[in-house]
Amino acid sequence: MIRWTAVLGLTLLWLMLWGDVTPLLVLGGVLVALVVVVVFPFPKADWDGSFRPLPFLVLAGRFAFDLVVASFQVAWIAVRPKELGDSAVIAVQLHTRSDLLLVLTSELVSLVPGSLLIELDAEQGKIWLHVLDGGQDLAKVEAGVLAQERRLIAALGSREERDAYCSGAIS
Repeated sequence: MIRWTAVLGLTLLWLMLWGDVTPLLVLGGVLVALVVVVVFPFPKADWDGSFRPLPFLVLAGRFAFDLVVASFQVAWIAVRPKELGDSAVIAVQLHTRSDLLLVLTSELVSLVPGSLLIELDAEQGKIWLHVLDGGQDLAKVEAGVLAQERRLIAALGSREERDAYCSGAIS
């Protein structure tokens, strides 16, 4: 079955890449999108959560704040006179078992400069991160990842996950 929203999205991406809208480019974009959707079908992501606007704004605001702060930290590491310390690899056990929330947590953490996702084990709910500055408090890094996960659960999680978070079952 062809997912027309994916075809539309890929066609729009095609047009943005070309930087022009002509009938030939639209037709070519639709054809390329159809080939991509048929040859490389993606499984549908199951999501039993719900969108909560206020926690989502908190999530977006905190992500933007983390992005700015981490950018300055990485810039300082690049220009400071001291040598770069050892980097580190840490494993963080996440609480959610939702594939979508696992991926979103991993992406948001990896998009912040200074950390990079190495592996995501969906069965165990564990992620491994490469941390640029291993000299920092790694427990603090892990706590930041878990805080990001809690914000995602509050904004997009299922009622059960959100209730477990609110009751303190997810620390």
